Amino acid sequence: MASKKTKQNKFLVAVWLLLFLILVIVFLVKKDDFISNLKSTNFFERVIGTTPEFIQNYEMKEKPNKTNGLLDVEEAPVPGKSETQEPGMFDLEDLKQGQKDFTRTEIDDYEEDVTVPPPQIETPKKESDAPKKETPKPAAQMMNVKLFFVQVDSDGNVNRKNITRSIEKNDSPLTSTIRALLTGPTESEKNCMSLIPEGTRLLGASVRDGIAVLNFSEEFEYNSIGAEGYHAQLMQVVFTATEFATVESVQFLIEGKHKDYIGSGEDVWMWIGSPYTRSSFK
Repeated sequence: MASKKTKQNKFLVAVWLLLFLILVIVFLVKKDDFISNLKSTNFFERVIGTTPEFIQNYEMKEKPNKTNGLLDVEEAPVPGKSETQEPGMFDLEDLKQGQKDFTRTEIDDYEEDVTVPPPQIETPKKESDAPKKETPKPAAQMMNVKLFFVQVDSDGNVNRKNITRSIEKNDSPLTSTIRALLTGPTESEKNCMSLIPEGTRLLGASVRDGIAVLNFSEEFEYNSIGAEGYHAQLMQVVFTATEFATVESVQFLIEGKHKDYIGSGEDVWMWIGSPYTRSSFK
């Protein structure tokens, strides 16, 4: 029994020695942290009322900054900031002052980079930049044509009267001349009138073998004046058309159709089944 008890005591002593060695190793490795914590927490003052002198005078070794060996940056002290601070504590006033300094530096840098552009001088425009003047269109060529209207004398007789008018020259002189006739006399063309029914339009014109085929709208078919009106309207067209050297007679069409008569009754019907010449009205 005594031998067994002795073995247990030796085992316990060995365990305590092992624990003591572990504590000693931990203390040696973490000595700075351990003493720093005892000093900062005032452990001995709270337990025994006073801090041992070796702990109070102990100076901790500065730990080297971890770096990768590529770039080592030494932190510059902020102006007005105390060089010694307790670990893990921040000074709020120093932090605010740092922000102000940083903002002031940004503003100064910005003001230095601002450059005022030089005043722009307006250069005179070149002659090529000036607006080009539009070249005036050439004046239209004009030609004089003879138009035939009528006069009514004091006895009521209808007489032929011709006037000369200047119209624009083009590739269809006969068409332009007959259409000028259909517009009637102008204000300057006094003492004459037209008995062609109002609203009459020329729908087409062609000349072949001396015969001018003139196609009129349906208004040409009815004259409110009667026989004298039909006779006068045919005469006006025939004499005006035959002023052209290529035209000897006129064949009338109504709305593109060949008709024998125009008029609204037996007494006033006029034959248009064949071409009319100037001699037809003597």
